[in-house]
Amino acid sequence: MFKNAEKISKAMDMLIKVTEELDNQERKDQMVAVIHDLSGVHQAVLGDLRKPSPFTDNTIEG
Repeated sequence: MFKNAEKISKAMDMLIKVTEELDNQERKDQMVAVIHDLSGVHQAVLGDLRKPSPFTDNTIEG
């Protein structure tokens, strides 16, 4: 799951760079909307990483 978050982060970085180089303001606005949507997906993936896995023993011994 971490690799997915890392891939999304890299994709967002590339999209931001491409967007900065665009001349057409309408296209820039469209790309910003895509980046914004992708950031929501990224946050959801990161949120899933914080949840305990049902496949591991999450008990604390002490």
